[in-house]
Amino acid sequence: MRVNVAIFGPSTLAGENLFELLDAHDLKVERLRLYDREDEAGRALMFRGSSVRVKPIESAEIESDLDVAFLCDPDLDSAQLTRIKASGALLIDLFPSRQSDAVLIVPEVNGEKLSSIQRGDVVGCPDAASIAAAMALAPLQADYQVLRLNAVAMQSAASLGHKGVEALAAETARLLNGRDAEASLFATQYAFNLVPQVGALDGTGFSDVERRFAIEVRELLDDDQIEIVVNVLQLPIFYGVAVTLQAETAHPVDLERAASLFGKAPGLSLNRSADPVTPVGSAAGNDLVHVDRLRLEEGGDCAFGICAVTDNLRKGSALNAIQIADSWQKQRCSQ
Repeated sequence: MRVNVAIFGPSTLAGENLFELLDAHDLKVERLRLYDREDEAGRALMFRGSSVRVKPIESAEIESDLDVAFLCDPDLDSAQLTRIKASGALLIDLFPSRQSDAVLIVPEVNGEKLSSIQRGDVVGCPDAASIAAAMALAPLQADYQVLRLNAVAMQSAASLGHKGVEALAAETARLLNGRDAEASLFATQYAFNLVPQVGALDGTGFSDVERRFAIEVRELLDDDQIEIVVNVLQLPIFYGVAVTLQAETAHPVDLERAASLFGKAPGLSLNRSADPVTPVGSAAGNDLVHVDRLRLEEGGDCAFGICAVTDNLRKGSALNAIQIADSWQKQRCSQ
């Protein structure tokens, strides 16, 4: 069975990557429609050998025969979201915090939830750091049960879209040419720096990004009792995401058993070499979550540490969204 698909926001960084990956993916697409803001409308993009013209989201009619709609624009307003929902399509939102009814899905972790998803429902593609953390923890959760998690999520410029990548590139170029950085994205210089706070802090000292990480990891692992403390840092790298995790567990962890579980988990690669995994050297351009530095904490076997790295524009965003659509479609065909 083929599906009618729409991408809202193909000019965004997430949308560009989703369009490129979808073009090469084996998801059976009957028709593709593209919607974008007015200044991006009118151009034509080639998809699987055919030209598809971009329509203005502000005024174009949104067809009612859509099966799947990918929401790639973080700036869609409530009126636009309402119009898209009226199409009756399955909505896969790459920025799900704006939709209270979104069901968060990472197919390798909780893909069974897709069996109850219908056209008209909203499925959320979690943040890249949440995807990396959940995929790294899920293989061990059944055996060891994580009770408490301390996490440090290190995100790249691409997590902020085109504006993040462009700001980092511009500041880097100015500094390398002996000029001031002229910071615009953050209150301080971003290039060759580290920003320990991403977004405004609430009354308890946490940012929305940190709050969302905790909510998403608990939902993906289906355990709202996990105590999670997280710090999100903005690194001066263009692409990728890395998450370090220190987990306390209910049961003693056997490292050989844990390594075996990682080896059987789809979408994961456990590094057994002496060379560390990195966002650029290991994760860029591939579809895996790379797990490294599996170890027990000193003085006890009910606590372990790992590091998870992935390409935040592929498995951390666009690829995960496409995999949601593909898994949902295959489950529909098998019912």
